[in-house]
Amino acid sequence: MDQPFMKLRLGLSGDKSYYLRNGTEDYFKKMRAAYKDIQEDITSEYAYFAFFTLCSATLEYSLNFVLADYCLEQFGMERYKTYLDEYIKLSFKNKLLLLPHIISNGKFVMNEDCFAFKRLGEMIHLRNQLMHNKEFLVEFDLPLNFKVEDGGLIVPEGQESIEFNIEMKDTPIQKLNKENCIYYGNAMGDFKKYLMTPAVTDGLKANKMIKVHYA
Repeated sequence: MDQPFMKLRLGLSGDKSYYLRNGTEDYFKKMRAAYKDIQEDITSEYAYFAFFTLCSATLEYSLNFVLADYCLEQFGMERYKTYLDEYIKLSFKNKLLLLPHIISNGKFVMNEDCFAFKRLGEMIHLRNQLMHNKEFLVEFDLPLNFKVEDGGLIVPEGQESIEFNIEMKDTPIQKLNKENCIYYGNAMGDFKKYLMTPAVTDGLKANKMIKVHYA
């Protein structure tokens, strides 16, 4: 089912009219094009990063739109922004986790064991690492123990040249590869199919991403 392009609030008696635009399909369209290129190995040095960033931006915008749509329907034009401002302040991960509970007024919750939710959670974590990456000193073992005498090192004969290895973990940007991008792209497809589109059309129903909340 297609999502509505916008929601209208018409002032039929001379009041101002308003619309709430749903521009998420513009994001998903570009994401699908990039996903296809990655599937077909039409890539470049920056392709994985570009796709990953597009996925993250699409998810965050989609979450914010669904919350705006819910608040407008639930609280009306006069009060919707008061509630929306507070929901938007939620962390990226919590916004995703709590979305089904919020927009169903507690009827549904996220299925935290779902593949798509786990992958989107990983994506958000990696996104935060990429966008706010920092470097600190990292301890490593040096296989030497030379003696120090009179402020200088005593280097045994034959050990003037040494070899040793430093094991380094992948940096956040090195974790971006075809396999992960495909996983994230599939998770975004599930998010749109099972959560976002029902939320702004016929309403949520239990599915593989969403389950009934039993208090």
